[in-house]
Amino acid sequence: MRPHNPALALGSLSGGNQQKVLLAKWLRIQPKLLLLDEPTQGVDFGARQQIFKALDGAARAGTSILCASTDNEQLEQICDRILVFARGRPVVELKGHEISRKAITEACFYSTDAEAAE
Repeated sequence: MRPHNPALALGSLSGGNQQKVLLAKWLRIQPKLLLLDEPTQGVDFGARQQIFKALDGAARAGTSILCASTDNEQLEQICDRILVFARGRPVVELKGHEISRKAITEACFYSTDAEAAE
């Protein structure tokens, strides 16, 4: 991200640029663990792809990333393991090649069925 005026306050940047700045700040210290909650919510496609690229680079460099999201497309693109929860407990686990938007959606429906059965 290269604003026309680097002295601008963070709050004056677009939402996508604010998210990229905050992510860059934390990735710069090369954390062992990065906790994210809806990391691309409200950003445009280009910013979204830049965020995904940065997260992929961090993961390749050894950072473990825990991402909470309701965006199946996002989860499909950035996760190598997905846990679907119901009532605070994991009810479905998807790994590797099992991960797809369809599988995530089905797992969420399964978790609702599991919750209703209790």
